Amino acid sequence: MRSTAFDIARMSVEDRIGDTWTHGAEAWLELFQASWSESARFCTALAWTARQAGNSALLHLTPEHVLRTTGMPVTTRTRLHLYAVTLRYDFRCQSLQGLFERHPSPLKELDPFSRSLYAFALLGQSDPAGLDFISPLLDESSEDPKVAHALLHGLWLGDDLPQQPERILDLVARPVFAAQMDAIALFRKASALRRLHRHDEALTALDNARECLPLDADASIHVDLTRERALITGARDQATG
Repeated sequence: MRSTAFDIARMSVEDRIGDTWTHGAEAWLELFQASWSESARFCTALAWTARQAGNSALLHLTPEHVLRTTGMPVTTRTRLHLYAVTLRYDFRCQSLQGLFERHPSPLKELDPFSRSLYAFALLGQSDPAGLDFISPLLDESSEDPKVAHALLHGLWLGDDLPQQPERILDLVARPVFAAQMDAIALFRKASALRRLHRHDEALTALDNARECLPLDADASIHVDLTRERALITGARDQATG
C-alpha cells in the first residue's frame, strides 16, 4: 500500500535525523510524486521528530531555499512544508506570516496545507483575518486532518480572538475530529471549556485526551495535559471557594 511505503520512507529519514535529513525527505517525496496531503502528513511527522532531536529543519533550510520556486514542484513544496511547519511548532508566527507574504506565488495558488499554516500565523497573533480562512480551507481540503489541526492550533493560541473558546468547540465538533478520539483536539477542547467555566466538562475532555494518547507519546504532551489539569482545577476551586 502507498501509505505503508510512505511510513517506510519516513522511518528511513528518521534513522538519519542527525545528518542533513531534509535532503532525504525531498528525495522520497519527489520519488513518490506526493500529493499535498501526503506531503503534509510526511513533513509534519518528520519536522516534529527532528525538532525534538535538536536537529530542526530550520538548521538546514533558509527562507531563500524555501522561496526559490524554480526546479521540481514537489521538492519546492516539501521545503515549504518542512520549514513552515517547524516555524509553527516554534510559535514563530511573525516569521511564518512574513515567509508567506514574501513567497513569489500568490497565496491562493498554494496548497491548502500551506495556506492553513498562513492562517495559523494570523490566528496565533489574534488577527481576526485568520478566521476567514477556517471554513473555506476545511471545505476545500475535505477536512484534511493536518489542515484542521493547523487551524485548531492557531485558534487555541490566539487568546484575544473574538469568541475564541466557542470557535474551538465548533471546530472540534466537526467530523474530522468527531469521528474518532484525538488527544490533541481533546486537550484544546478542555482549554476552551475551562475558559467558559465549564470545569467538569473540561476535566472529562482532559481525561479522555490522556486515555487516547499513543503509548509512545512525547513526554511534553503529558506535561501539557498535567499543566492544563492544574489550570482547570485551580479555576474550579476559585469559582467555588
